[in-house]
Amino acid sequence: MAPILRTSPLRRLGSALASSRAALARASTLFLWPCLPLAAGLLVWLAVDREIGREQRAFQQGMSADAQSIAAGYAQFLSRSIDQIDQLTLQLKYGSEQGRLRLRELAARGIFGSPQYVDVAIVDARGTPVDSSAAVPANASHAARPYFAWHRANISSALRISPLEHDADAGRPVIRFTRRLDGPDDDFDGVVVVTVASGYFSGYYDAGTLGARGLLAVAGDDGMLRASRAGSQDALPDAALLARVPRFDGAGMPDGFAANGERLLGPDWFADGDRRFVAWRTLPAYPLTVMAGVWENERRAPLEQRWAAWRQMRLAGEAALVLLSALLWWAGRVADRRRRRAVSVQAAYRLATEAGEEGFYMLHPLRRGGRIVDFRVLDCNERGAALFGKDKSTLLGQTISQNYRPDDFGQLLDSYCHAMERGSFREEDRFHPLGADVPRWVRRKVVRSGGELAVTLRDISDAKAQESELIRLANTDELTGLPNRSWFIRRLDATLADAGQRGDALALLFIDLDKFKNVNDTLGHSTGDAVLQEAACRLRQALRPDDHVARLGGDEFTLVLHRIAGQDDALRVADRIRQAMSHPFPAGESMMEVGATIGIALYPRDGGDAETLLKHADIAMYAAKGERRGSHAFYQPEFHEVLRQRIATERELAEAIERDEFELHYQPRVDACSGRLLSLEALVRWRHPRRGMVPPGEFIPVAENTGQIIALGALVIDRACRQLALWRAAGLDVVPVSVNVSAMQFRHGDVHDHLARAVSVAGIPAELIEIEITESAMLGDLDLIRERLAAIRALGIRIAVDDFGTGYSSLSQLQRLDVDVLKVDRVFTADLDHRPESQVLFRAIVSMAHALDMRVVAEGVETVPQAAILRDLRCDELQGYLVARPLPAADAADTIRRAASESARGERRGLYRIA
Repeated sequence: MAPILRTSPLRRLGSALASSRAALARASTLFLWPCLPLAAGLLVWLAVDREIGREQRAFQQGMSADAQSIAAGYAQFLSRSIDQIDQLTLQLKYGSEQGRLRLRELAARGIFGSPQYVDVAIVDARGTPVDSSAAVPANASHAARPYFAWHRANISSALRISPLEHDADAGRPVIRFTRRLDGPDDDFDGVVVVTVASGYFSGYYDAGTLGARGLLAVAGDDGMLRASRAGSQDALPDAALLARVPRFDGAGMPDGFAANGERLLGPDWFADGDRRFVAWRTLPAYPLTVMAGVWENERRAPLEQRWAAWRQMRLAGEAALVLLSALLWWAGRVADRRRRRAVSVQAAYRLATEAGEEGFYMLHPLRRGGRIVDFRVLDCNERGAALFGKDKSTLLGQTISQNYRPDDFGQLLDSYCHAMERGSFREEDRFHPLGADVPRWVRRKVVRSGGELAVTLRDISDAKAQESELIRLANTDELTGLPNRSWFIRRLDATLADAGQRGDALALLFIDLDKFKNVNDTLGHSTGDAVLQEAACRLRQALRPDDHVARLGGDEFTLVLHRIAGQDDALRVADRIRQAMSHPFPAGESMMEVGATIGIALYPRDGGDAETLLKHADIAMYAAKGERRGSHAFYQPEFHEVLRQRIATERELAEAIERDEFELHYQPRVDACSGRLLSLEALVRWRHPRRGMVPPGEFIPVAENTGQIIALGALVIDRACRQLALWRAAGLDVVPVSVNVSAMQFRHGDVHDHLARAVSVAGIPAELIEIEITESAMLGDLDLIRERLAAIRALGIRIAVDDFGTGYSSLSQLQRLDVDVLKVDRVFTADLDHRPESQVLFRAIVSMAHALDMRVVAEGVETVPQAAILRDLRCDELQGYLVARPLPAADAADTIRRAASESARGERRGLYRIA
């Protein structure tokens, strides 16, 4: 027992030591050995940095020595050069003051033959050069030069060195050395000026020591350069390499620049952003400091290459040591990382499946006779269970067939079997299991994993709904709810393709609302939108069940009539549409007549593709509108010429307005009882240079449709005012002239201002002008219209309503607008001697107008019976071919003279004798 007792503690100690050694070995393996390469790398890093630092200090000391040596030598060179110039100026001063100086002769003898001398001149007390070694411009003067002003103000005769400047005559930078000239009484007598090329002073540059981009500069005590050189190029101060010029003096400045010294100047001192070691020396005899700058980059480049090589070697060694350390560390930790990775992957999987937006399932195939007949849910997340309307615990263990209707299950089973064979499967499908309330759109992704399937389902119902809404918006006109142009073109292409295969004929109707622009301009866009909505509704009602209608834009609609037998089918639909559009449209508180014009193109007769068919229907519509609004027209090939002429008319009309190719004709208005001339209506005529006189019916509608009626109306106002002024100057007893103002021109808002200017420029009384506006111009904002009319009446201009009875106004509305004259449209006059009811209507108009203190003018009076009836109906004035046709200005002047002559003779029946 005794030996056992003696050895037992040793064994325990040995065991403890072995355990300690094992722990130490593990610690060494995990920590000590990986750290040794890192420690060695740190030592290498420090050694390389120390050697580079030593060479950097030696490099800076060498640059400092070079810069000081060059600056010292440059200072001696500059001192000797300036001493020579100083002596020269003293000799010139003495010679000039003694009157024995002839610079041209000295120059001819080569005294100033050195290339540095640009010019030597003697300037008198007024600043005018009196002698010069070079040719002097006739108007040369030094009076405004700073050095001249300084010498004139200072009695000192010391040499003055001016800042560097560019001499335009010499074409190079120069420095001017000047000395004062004294008169007999020591008064100012002028200046000696020696102009030296600055390149002479910067020629000391030595690229071997300063480098290819070194610096030589001479600065004055005023902080301005006298000479500078950057590499091989002399430079003026504004282009110098030195971006900032230090100021030097013996006491030193706050920025530390003493009279002599050196410094490494950083990038902010130089225009190129490089650094240079600069040494400077102040000349003892002159207020100048020389600067020599050694370009650091050039000197440093070889060293940087060597240092870069050392650093690369160091990095390579460090990388190898770090890699070794990492390998040692990795070897000790690989097992632990694997364990942690497994735990992390499992946690990430569970987190991803539970927190994701997708439903996730693991399915196990169930086989019968070697064929897959169903799948069982092995695993799922809560989102996946919720898609089936269940919780996770309920869904786990169930089969797919338990959750789908038989038809849906069969289709889904085929997809899953396909994924088992191919490895994966993707689709978008309507998802409606038994437990779900409503069907949803899902994106299904199925991937085979071993012998099972991993299935993910993402609910994309909202995206599908948004996609459907975008498709609807892209193909629907929001205002009317009709299909839009984009949908219509695609549909028409498909329809034509089907019709071509079946051999069917179809018709394309292009519909344009006739007076829609008036609605928009007079009642505003909100009322116009309501009219478009009503028009769309009427078009739907006029269609056959298989036809399609779309809104192209604005007030344009298109219809496709399928499987027509011929033109008659299209004509019947067009008649229904025109009839539907002929009824008045609700427009605010009133009703407005709009109407529609229709162009018709037939397939395949008028085109075989959508673009051609639509273009031809559009052309047919324009042709129909040119003939008569509210009509229809089938496409004819000759319509192209009609459209071309219309476009040409629009272009020529714009040019005619610019060239003022228009003239005014004047149609008289006379008293209905006496025939006395009361006024004239100015009617515009276009005298085309090639076509002659163009009828108003051809260009007035074009001017209104294109908006050129505004410029044309302004031209008419100006021409009428000038004509009245000419008649008055000729001594005629003129009568008022009325001019037509279109609805567009009136709504433009500047008619009042234009009338005021035209009357003022012509110098005529405003009472000689009357404006005629149509009823459509008075629709819209009643307060705004009343304001504009009141402003015109305030000028003294009367207001007449033209073509009354064809528009939308009432007499009560006219009374609120304070109108002077009512011109009844010719359609009422034409039926007076044929239809008794027309007389009743006209009498009512006259009675109500007189009650509102308005005069009534009958338009279009062409027969004597019409005139007699109008007199009986108490109509005030007549206008028409019975009285006179529109007359050129010269004939209208003769008419005015005759009317004045008969009035002077007292003839009671007046100029126009109407039986």
